Amino acid sequence: MISIITAWLNHPELILDYEQAVKGAQVIIIDNGSEEYNAKMISDMVDRLNGIYIRNAANKGYAAANNQGLEAATGEITVFLNNDITAAPGWLDTLAKLESGALYAPSMGMRYVDQICVPYLEGWCLIGHTADFRKIGAWRDDWRGLYWEDNELCWRAMRAGLSLRQIAIPIQHLDNYTSAKTEGAYDNSEANHALFEQIVRDGRNAH
Repeated sequence: MISIITAWLNHPELILDYEQAVKGAQVIIIDNGSEEYNAKMISDMVDRLNGIYIRNAANKGYAAANNQGLEAATGEITVFLNNDITAAPGWLDTLAKLESGALYAPSMGMRYVDQICVPYLEGWCLIGHTADFRKIGAWRDDWRGLYWEDNELCWRAMRAGLSLRQIAIPIQHLDNYTSAKTEGAYDNSEANHALFEQIVRDGRNAH
């Protein structure tokens, strides 16, 4: 079984495409403080999917919500998935045979810390064996606001011996759809960037 974990805050207009995309998986929605009317629509979707709905009274953040979902996941493979996506039918079938010992995503990027390349997989669709996510300690959840969580998770995964692999799957991301509509979403990106670079430097200095 595949578990799909999605942190959700309002935006009920995304339900139709998302619901079509995730049918057949164990769907775990972490509602990070949606307004009551929107929360009802999101909860109804989860009921239709026979999934798990966890509601936070306030926004705990992306990483903390992902960790709540990981605790509830029972699938062999876990997908951390944004709600602003569309996918072709059958895309989940392409994940069933993914090997353990690696993390996977349709989008991969590179960062440079002190002129050294640090690869990462973009967190809007991040896939791996559930045991591997738990092995590396899940998501660091002390970030201020959004961004750089996926960079740090992938850095830690590589240090634990996991590889990062970009794979072609028929799924699309409506890039920055929700974050662009979230007040203050980018306010702490620079501070998180600095924290990530310090984490990398500290890790290198430890060896």
